[in-house]
Amino acid sequence: MHSDVKVNLDDVRYFLALARHGRLVAAGERLGVEHTTVSRRVAALEKALGHRLFDRTRTGWDLSDAGRRLMPHAERIEAEALLAFSEARDENRPVSGLVRIVATDAAGSVIVAPALAPLHRRHPGIDLELMTTSALISHQSGQFDVAVTLHRPEHPRLRARALGEYALRLYASPAYLERHAPIRVAADLREHELVWYIESLLDLPELRVIDQVVSEAASFAFRSSNVFAQLEAVAAGMGVGLLPSFLADGDPRVVPVLTHEIAITRTFWMIVPSGLVNVERVRIVCEHLARWFEDTVPTPRPPQGGAG
Repeated sequence: MHSDVKVNLDDVRYFLALARHGRLVAAGERLGVEHTTVSRRVAALEKALGHRLFDRTRTGWDLSDAGRRLMPHAERIEAEALLAFSEARDENRPVSGLVRIVATDAAGSVIVAPALAPLHRRHPGIDLELMTTSALISHQSGQFDVAVTLHRPEHPRLRARALGEYALRLYASPAYLERHAPIRVAADLREHELVWYIESLLDLPELRVIDQVVSEAASFAFRSSNVFAQLEAVAAGMGVGLLPSFLADGDPRVVPVLTHEIAITRTFWMIVPSGLVNVERVRIVCEHLARWFEDTVPTPRPPQGGAG
């Protein structure tokens, strides 16, 4: 650090916003300022420290080596400041601020989105954003406050909490089953067409499981990177699909297949950057989601009925 320049600790907020969002405009929107303000405050921090904290890329701003070294310390400064302000303020003051949630496509749409309605009624000051993706969440980017995913990261700056389990099971439409040979054992699937992900686009290792169900000689009628498209294809009679039970069990257009022979269990994990664990609005969202998953996502059990 230059001896003749003092660090303005408020500049740390701008550093963290740019580190988490990767773009000046997005960081400015998060802080409620113009992007030029973010650029100016980050430049001031870089000057005070005597190091470049970001590298400009085609997609935005990435942390430099010095920026990555600073990140955990900046998060601790933020967490301690927020905790101190939270404890010092009036307990009756409404909690406010933005919480950005990232979740897998199915869980985000079917479980998380409905959970946010009662949360909003209790805490209308918390602004909620939900992004869904079928890709592996980038735990290095800092672009989320809370993530609901199938992948538990091994990273010292991320806290993981198990939310519950669900099962991947085989489903087909009644019309499809009427037109094709019976499915009594897993080997019978060789005579059927399947619906599944595009393997080359499937980032989540926890979903690379189709080889546990069928052999390499399996025939695929339809592949999609979107699980809702898979469900629609199965419901339309295109083939047999391996679908999340919490998504397919409530759909009257499909029935389970080989219920007692094939069920692949996976765990939902809630991921929070360690620097945000004690931030009140983030903590409120996390506790609400944990209770919601416990109350609404049943422990996987073999469904009743179905073929097989």
